[in-house]
Amino acid sequence: MLDDIKKVYPAHDFFVSVGEENIVTHAADGKEIARSSVAEFAGGCVLGVIGSGADSGSLIWAQVTDKPAAGLEPASQSLSIVASDAKTYKERWRRPLVADSDEFAGCKYAEEATVTKDEKWLAYGEWVISLTDGTSRALGYGMYPRAVGNTILIYDGVCANCLNGMDSVPVTDPATGRELFSFSDHDIIVDLSDVPGEFATSADGSTLFLARRISGSPLTFALQSRSLANGKVNWESKGTSYTGPVSQQVTLAEKAGVAVVPDLAAVNKDGLGPEVQKDLGISLADGKELWRLPGIEVCAANAAGVAVKANGQLVVIDPRTGDQISFTDERSDCGIPLGEYSYYSEDGALIRILPSAE
Repeated sequence: MLDDIKKVYPAHDFFVSVGEENIVTHAADGKEIARSSVAEFAGGCVLGVIGSGADSGSLIWAQVTDKPAAGLEPASQSLSIVASDAKTYKERWRRPLVADSDEFAGCKYAEEATVTKDEKWLAYGEWVISLTDGTSRALGYGMYPRAVGNTILIYDGVCANCLNGMDSVPVTDPATGRELFSFSDHDIIVDLSDVPGEFATSADGSTLFLARRISGSPLTFALQSRSLANGKVNWESKGTSYTGPVSQQVTLAEKAGVAVVPDLAAVNKDGLGPEVQKDLGISLADGKELWRLPGIEVCAANAAGVAVKANGQLVVIDPRTGDQISFTDERSDCGIPLGEYSYYSEDGALIRILPSAE
């Protein structure tokens, strides 16, 4: 059991937990590697953890510093981004954030902080921040970045692609801010209108998987594979009604060449509501359906198996065929995937349900 945990931050093969009193770095199997008192991070909030291992990884956090009034000089606050060694917690670098507006983000945007797949850039509040040295670029009041793959998507803080503000959604190069392409068609809203959210992107950060609305009664969508370099559509799988926002529900098993997506195409004759949800295994090569299963909830996937919740149990199925490999009736929650597809469960236990990682 893992005790005193408020939040878990997974990395490649380790994770960091934050509790009421301690920040702890764990190996993928839950073994404690190092710990520090939360008091050492006074005025701070964790934004994320990066790195391929605890020895080389970094804890990225934001720290608010209060400066009291001094005579005619009013009280003020400043915000810095800090990178600390994930094992020793010693600072690697610290940078004050450039500010272009009167809005002070503090820690209120910590839950929405996102990192590019190559772990070079952090999107936080109104800033795009280099994770190499902490240098930052402010986008200005009301404009918010979101890391998607290795790019930065910009939205207006309300709705990324609706008819209430922005008429297009730019996808930009994080290093320069140059627009690579934009989503200008308002029907691509299922993923982008719900920013911030989790986006399904390939491990190398080059490809985005999202849904495009193709009819409205009932809502029907096509799943797209789209290049994040230029916006080109690689393939599109039509004829199904994916739930939205679908980017939050696409689960990739890249080394098996499979994406698992929810499908609500089976509606009653009056179109009043869906029947039992089915999940589909889709080929990443061409978008063709490989299998479909009703009544499951997908937790995570790798080349060895797809972990799903079914009938109050955790089940592992074959990513290419959908056939059952194994199951356990000792657990019924997906929990938080950690390391090699172990899980930090709702009751605080660390369990492993997949045989290997990708």
